[in-house]
Amino acid sequence: MQNKTKNLAITSMYAALYVTLIIVFMETSFGPIQLRIANVLIATVPLFGFAGVLGHTIGVLIGNIFSSSLGLIDLLNVIPSFIMTFIVHYTYKKTNNDYTVIATCIAYSTILGVTVGLMLHYILDIPLIITIVTVAIGNAIASVLIGWPLFKLLKKIGIQHWIGKEKTDRGKTGD
Repeated sequence: MQNKTKNLAITSMYAALYVTLIIVFMETSFGPIQLRIANVLIATVPLFGFAGVLGHTIGVLIGNIFSSSLGLIDLLNVIPSFIMTFIVHYTYKKTNNDYTVIATCIAYSTILGVTVGLMLHYILDIPLIITIVTVAIGNAIASVLIGWPLFKLLKKIGIQHWIGKEKTDRGKTGD
């Protein structure tokens, strides 16, 4: 039961931080040219385990519900966001290689560039290639250029130990 409570707390705190960052940086979080500062957190997901995946997904859902001016269509991006965040988590968990975080964050940025770009093209009638490229670049700036150093810093200071997600003697996390 204690592990479930801990994971619920991690999920809730991650989601709350994600939503807070969307609200604080709302002007840059939406639209055809966006730098969603909340996506800095994508690179930290492997440190929080599956609770981070769920926190990210819930954060995207709540952030888009309460902040997006595009309406319900913006909720469709919760699905690829969940899938790609799971891939960031799973790839790191299987490889335990810090550089997979960079590669999977770039993949995340590319996929979200396409899905968000398609939506923005459809709703705002902006050329598709422009929306895909600008969203992908903004996401990569947040998740790789800012998120990767945050991942390394949190790992170095031992966040996994603090939250009980450190490796056990069998090489598995407390996930």
